[in-house]
Amino acid sequence: MTLVLLAGCGRAGDHEREGDKFYGGGRYAQALAQYRLGLEKDPDARLWAKAGAAALRTGNLDVASDAYLRLAAEDPTRAEEAAEGLESVARAAERAGDAPRLQAAVVGMGAIAPDRSTGRYALDLIRRSGAEATDLVAVLPGAIAVAPDPETVDSLLVVYGTALRETSGCGEALPAFQASLRRTKLAALRSRAEEGVAGCSLALGLRSEATGMPEDAALWFAAAIRIDSGTTVGRRALVGYGDARLRLGDSVAGVLAYRAVVSDAVQSDSIHQMAEDRLEGLRGSAPFDSARIILR
Repeated sequence: MTLVLLAGCGRAGDHEREGDKFYGGGRYAQALAQYRLGLEKDPDARLWAKAGAAALRTGNLDVASDAYLRLAAEDPTRAEEAAEGLESVARAAERAGDAPRLQAAVVGMGAIAPDRSTGRYALDLIRRSGAEATDLVAVLPGAIAVAPDPETVDSLLVVYGTALRETSGCGEALPAFQASLRRTKLAALRSRAEEGVAGCSLALGLRSEATGMPEDAALWFAAAIRIDSGTTVGRRALVGYGDARLRLGDSVAGVLAYRAVVSDAVQSDSIHQMAEDRLEGLRGSAPFDSARIILR
């Protein structure tokens, strides 16, 4: 058994030595092939580092990224070296205009070296079409920090809010949307920020309602309504606001909220029906009659 193990180790070592010879001679593809054979026998951190360097030399950026990530996983004391390798991959991908490989390298750097500055690469990624913002949550703050002008900062805040909403939820996303809404003067960007604020306010209102917190729910729904009560989000918030006010004993306010939804003759959908059903349940009650008097 011992002889077999020694023979196996020798074969892995042979592949590494052959790879070193090829690498020294500038034959990087052959070197990479030998290193990968060696890794099949012995996935050692040293070999992962060599495989990453050889893959980078051949332009095989996927293999290089994977090798440097494995280097950090196999030997955490070499995480900085692995991060430097991934930054080399990022530079190569940036030069080639290869957004998917640039994204993989940036996300990898964020995972193994969170204190390393990746803002410039993240900013470049966001500017490219097809970038997945949800994969860049960890590096978007760095992109915001190096943004060249206020308009880019405002735009990235909306992107950051959207990414947080899809990954961590509205509790973390809302401040980013609110910050962009306070800052921006651009109509298109303001509209996106408003949609984010309204959508998250509605979501947080529904969450508060579901957990038996009608006072909080009413405040969240009111925040969504203030953005625009005529949108789908705003109209659903009106129904939620009505429900919350009813639970708080303010039946007149509840009826008025429902009536605001059904008074829109153009909109006829499930939200309209929700409000109609609630009004039907209240029809003939004192709050219903009081609301009708108020509306005259």
